[in-house]
Amino acid sequence: MSLEAFVLQGKAALVIGASNAIGRACALALAEAGADVAVTTTLTSTQEEGALNLCFAELHALGRKGFAQQLETTSANAVEAVVQRTVKEFGRLDILVNAQDLPFAKPVKEMTPDEWRRVLEVNLTGPALACRAASGPMLTQGQGRVINIISLLAERGITNGSAYCAAQAGVLNLTRALALEWARSGITINAIGAGWTDGMGMLADEALKLQLARYIPQKRLAQPEEVASAAVYLASDSTGFITGQIIWIDGGVRSRL
Repeated sequence: MSLEAFVLQGKAALVIGASNAIGRACALALAEAGADVAVTTTLTSTQEEGALNLCFAELHALGRKGFAQQLETTSANAVEAVVQRTVKEFGRLDILVNAQDLPFAKPVKEMTPDEWRRVLEVNLTGPALACRAASGPMLTQGQGRVINIISLLAERGITNGSAYCAAQAGVLNLTRALALEWARSGITINAIGAGWTDGMGMLADEALKLQLARYIPQKRLAQPEEVASAAVYLASDSTGFITGQIIWIDGGVRSRL
């Protein structure tokens, strides 16, 4: 196989959630492989805007075309608008990466209905809206790659994680269902199941990092770039017959009892 299959020169990508560590790494990896990349936040906040601007500066330094935009990913109109802006600026949309993430942990008895809804809206409805919006230009082109970043908790429960685990499991099966819906369209959709990854918002506590690393068979956290390398692979022309699949990058966690 020629290595040219993994070159993304001339491709246009949209990374939603590039304001977090994994989304940022995916955006930079796609750009390094040759793609032009538009990036957004997950939510409209000053903190996310700052992180997004840093990501965009790194993309600009690579000489790629693109733009950065704050986005409320639970708004269907806002998501549709950013997809249309991407198509207008690049002329097409080849790659969508859904890296939206809103960490949340609370005992179910203490959780309010509004908190439950918010976690599912950001972590599940957000990716679903982005898939829906991106399918328009991709179906017209007869080609596209959709990559959903999900958590290890899509298949594993954790104490106080009922809302987050439910949302992640939803994205996993959204991926499988859309793979069947789009099977003859030229659009592939796959997921990357990220284990505990350095730089994740909920892992700011060094003591927690050490505790988690002891549980991981490889005895360390993943690096965001290790997740991003799988995104480049799934975005490439070499993966046209891979759809509805999940690549787990978890250091062996799912293989242990």
